[in-house]
Amino acid sequence: MNFDYTYIILFGYIIFEPMTILTNLLIFIFSIYCFKSLAKINHPYSTSFSWFVLLVGISSCFGSLAHAVHYQSGKVFFDVVFYISNALSLVSIFFCFKSAYLYYTNDKINPHKKITYLVIAWVVGLLIFALIKNNFVIIKINAGIVLVYSIVSHYLVYRKTNDKGSVFVISGIGVSFLSIIVHSLKLSINEWFNYKDIAHVIIFFSLILIYKGVKLNAMKLKLLTK
Repeated sequence: MNFDYTYIILFGYIIFEPMTILTNLLIFIFSIYCFKSLAKINHPYSTSFSWFVLLVGISSCFGSLAHAVHYQSGKVFFDVVFYISNALSLVSIFFCFKSAYLYYTNDKINPHKKITYLVIAWVVGLLIFALIKNNFVIIKINAGIVLVYSIVSHYLVYRKTNDKGSVFVISGIGVSFLSIIVHSLKLSINEWFNYKDIAHVIIFFSLILIYKGVKLNAMKLKLLTK
């Protein structure tokens, strides 16, 4: 993890990278709203996506803790918090895949069991690999693959149905890839609003777009099942 040592003193404690913490918490707050909103629709497609966003939000909270504390509580504490953050992100990948798969196959209950078990096994394998090797690059690669799969799935359905919701989903995922560019090139405004903060804001807005699209699609699917 790259550190930018901006900090504030709060109740006698050093809080590193306060803006990064704030932007992470912004994602978390939205994830709760998204989870509650989509849960009301009560459709497997939207439910899977709501878990994806919620796990991303919880992961961002652990990320905030890692940024805030750094190594003040020791390397072991930091490594555990950092692993939990990345592990939650990895588990969220499964729900992102499941949501897209449900939408593409129009399966109202669950994806085919063999595919479900295969993806779960792959996620568990990646969790073990990350724990042993302490390397999270492969997690980011697999997250990218799943996001591309989601784009393709929604696009294929859009070609058949012309669903407006799919346009929002595809646009939102497309916007999310901008965060990778910003983070990789370290495009910053200043040290207090750096590339990590900008990337988090981009992710926040991309989640809003995707959420809107998933909600529209889910409501349409719900009507078709009545």
